[in-house]
Amino acid sequence: MAAGQLELFDARRWSREQRVAEAARLADALSALLTEPVRLVVHDNRSTMVSWRRVQGRLHYRVHHMFLDAPGEVVEALAGFGRPGPAPRRRSAGRRIDAWVRRHRGRIGEGRPARLEPRGRFHDLAALFREENQAWFGGAVTARIGWGALRGGGRRRSIKTGVYLHDQRVIRIHPALDRPEVPGYYVRAVVFHEMLHQLVPVVERRGRRVVHPAEFRRRERAHPDYARARSWEAANLDLLLGGGRR
Repeated sequence: MAAGQLELFDARRWSREQRVAEAARLADALSALLTEPVRLVVHDNRSTMVSWRRVQGRLHYRVHHMFLDAPGEVVEALAGFGRPGPAPRRRSAGRRIDAWVRRHRGRIGEGRPARLEPRGRFHDLAALFREENQAWFGGAVTARIGWGALRGGGRRRSIKTGVYLHDQRVIRIHPALDRPEVPGYYVRAVVFHEMLHQLVPVVERRGRRVVHPAEFRRRERAHPDYARARSWEAANLDLLLGGGRR
């Protein structure tokens, strides 16, 4: 079976080796499903997520990088989208592709590096990142880190203290943590949590994504600041919900 050929959009989502491996996997899967070689271009277009055409008899696919880690049923839909057949089958494939795009719309534009500000008024995220990386990860975590944007005002109903963007290898910490009342050990624990996501990735179980598998929880609880950080958060949730950076 001929392997699919590919070209890569240089999105900063994984290491070069990971990007090549995932794109090659997708190209080969499409080639196998369509029983012909596929030339694959991976891009970060903001409008057209999937397109295909024939060029001198060869099938060319262009797909957004959000499809690089798509599950089998979505890859089958991509193949069905480019395979001649009854209109209902093509519409069904299109609906599956559209559902995947809606689910991962936040990844559009992620390949483009965003400006990050690691130094806050009260906490320096870059320093915390370096210290945690050396102490717990042997320098193995490669990510950029910075404060998230402060949006709106007033009281929130919930707060996501940090987020790790796998595609970009970016960690964003909520600006509500950049306050003098928030202890450094709490910010450190949040930074550690997001760094851990890079080394203990999401797993799939029975079609369900498990973001914090058992290994993740075990390693997180082993951090010396874990227990007191959780206790501080429980006692000060009102403070975190009340406002952003001051």
